[in-house]
Amino acid sequence: MQTHKEVREQMERVKEQLRALIAEGRGEEAIELAFAIFMQLQHRNINLVLELALERRKRAGRTTEKIDPAQLLLMLEVMMTGAVDESVDLAATTTEDEVLDREHDALETATPAAPRHRPVRRRLPRTLPRDVIHHELSEAERSCATCGEPMVKIGEDVSELLELVPSHFRVQEHHRAKYACGRCKEGVKTAPGADKLIDKGLAGPGLLAHVVVSKYEDHLPLNRLAEIYVRGGVELASSTLCGWVEAVAEEVRPVVERIWEKAQAAHTLQTDGSGLKVLDRDDPEGVRTGTMWCFVGDEQYVTFKYAPTGSGEDGPWKFLAGREGYLQADAASVFDRLYNGAKANATEVGCWAHARRKFHALADSDARVAYPLKLISQLYRVEDLADRRGLDAEAREALRRDRASPILERLDRWLQRTIMSEPPASALAKACGYSRKQWVALTEFVGDGLLPLDNNCCERQIRSLAIGRKNYLFAGSDAGAERAAILYSLLRTAALAGIDTYAYLIKLLERLAAGWPQRRIDELLPESHVPDVQSTETAVAAEPQPVG
Repeated sequence: MQTHKEVREQMERVKEQLRALIAEGRGEEAIELAFAIFMQLQHRNINLVLELALERRKRAGRTTEKIDPAQLLLMLEVMMTGAVDESVDLAATTTEDEVLDREHDALETATPAAPRHRPVRRRLPRTLPRDVIHHELSEAERSCATCGEPMVKIGEDVSELLELVPSHFRVQEHHRAKYACGRCKEGVKTAPGADKLIDKGLAGPGLLAHVVVSKYEDHLPLNRLAEIYVRGGVELASSTLCGWVEAVAEEVRPVVERIWEKAQAAHTLQTDGSGLKVLDRDDPEGVRTGTMWCFVGDEQYVTFKYAPTGSGEDGPWKFLAGREGYLQADAASVFDRLYNGAKANATEVGCWAHARRKFHALADSDARVAYPLKLISQLYRVEDLADRRGLDAEAREALRRDRASPILERLDRWLQRTIMSEPPASALAKACGYSRKQWVALTEFVGDGLLPLDNNCCERQIRSLAIGRKNYLFAGSDAGAERAAILYSLLRTAALAGIDTYAYLIKLLERLAAGWPQRRIDELLPESHVPDVQSTETAVAAEPQPVG
C-alpha cells in the first residue's frame, strides 16, 4: 500500500503532466487524461467501501444473503463505469425493473390492504379450560352506605386472567369389568381395555406424541426432556424415553413408506444431503459421520433417508435408482449418474439459489457481481408476479417464456463475456463457470410452470435436522439415525400440510394402536388429517370457588 507521501508525489507528477499538455495546446488530451484518472479513483474508492463492508460483515458474523440496497447501488455504479459493451443490456434490465415495479404497484392498488386499526386485545379462546372464580363483598360491605338497607345483587363484572399451569401428568385407571357364570362356575368374560401402542407399556398416545414432537420438532434431547418430566412429578429414565421413540418409529414406518412412494411419484423431486454424527465404538474417535438425505416431492411429501456414509452408492444412487422425471438438486457430482443413465434417467433441474450464492459470496469484494445479482432477482420478481396473479401452471409457463427468457438471455451474454475476459482461476470466473456449466438445468424451469426456481423447500426441511443435531449432538447408533429419519419424515410432511403436528400424531397413534387396516393407509397421511372438532371445543369449568 502506498504511503501518503508517495501518493502526493504521484499526484504532483500527474499535475505537471497535465500542465505540460495544456502548454503544448493539447487541451483535449489533458481533459481525457484527467477524466480517466477521476474514473479510476472513483472505481478504487467504491471498491474500498465494499471491502470495508466485507470486514464489517465478518466482524458482525452476519450470514444473511440479503444485500444492502445502498451497497447494491455502489456496485452498480462501479460496474457501469466500464460497461460500454453492455449498454443495451443494462438499459433493458433497467426497463424491466421499472415495468415490474409498475405491475407490482398495480396489483397492490387493485387489492388494497385492509385498513389499519388500533390493536385490540383479542379475547381468549372459549376452548381453553376455565376456572370460574367468584369474588364477593363481605356482609358488612353489602349494606347501603346511605340508608343502611341490605343491597341487592344486580349483576357482575367479568374479567379474564390468563394463567399457565405447568405440564403435568394424569393417570388413567382402566377398570375392566369381569363377568362369570354363578351357576356353572366356568368361563369368565372381561371387558376389552384401552388399545395400547406398546404392549404392557405405561405411555398413552398423548405422552408418546409429546416425546416425539419434543425431540424432533422442538429439538429437545431426551435427557433434558426427562428432567422436565421430573418437574411434572414423574421420573422417567432417558432409556425409557428412547424405547418409546423406537416403538413409535416402528409403528409409523408404514405411513412414512407411503409418503416415500408419493414423493417418488411426484412431478418434481427435490433432494439434498446433510451430515449426522453417529456413535461408533469401533471408530478411533468414537463417533463417525453418516448422511441424512432429504427428498421432497412436489413441495408436499418429505422423506429423510439415512446412509452410513456420504457416498452415492449408499445414498442417491440407491434411493433414486431408475428415477425418471424431474430431479432438482445442487450441482454436486454425486448426482451426475442419476442424469446420464448410469443409475437413472432423471431430468436435471438446477437451483437458482445455489447459482446466486456463488455471486453473493463476492458481493463485498467485487462490484461486478451487481449485474448478475440484479438479473437473478428479476427472475424471482417474475415468479412473485405469477404468485400474486394466482396463475396456474400453464399461465405461469407463458409468463416465464415472455418475461424470464429475455432476462436469462442477458445474463447468459454477461456470463460468456466475463468468462472470456477473466483469468480462469479468479473467483468471479469460477462463479460464472458454475452457472454456465449448469445453464441447461438452470433454464429448465422456463418450459414447465410446475418447476420451482430453487431447491429451497428441501433445504428448509434439512434446517430442522440441523437445529436438532446442535442440541442432541449425535445419534446413538445407525438404527437410531434411521428412526430419526422416519420421524423427521412424518413431522416435516405434517408441517408442510399446515396441520398441528402434535394433534395429528396423537390421532395417528390412536388409530395404529387400534389396528388400522393397511389397505386404508392413505387415510393416515397428514394431508388427510381432519382435526377432532369435539376435542378442541370441549371447555372444562371448575366448581365456583368464592373468595373473600
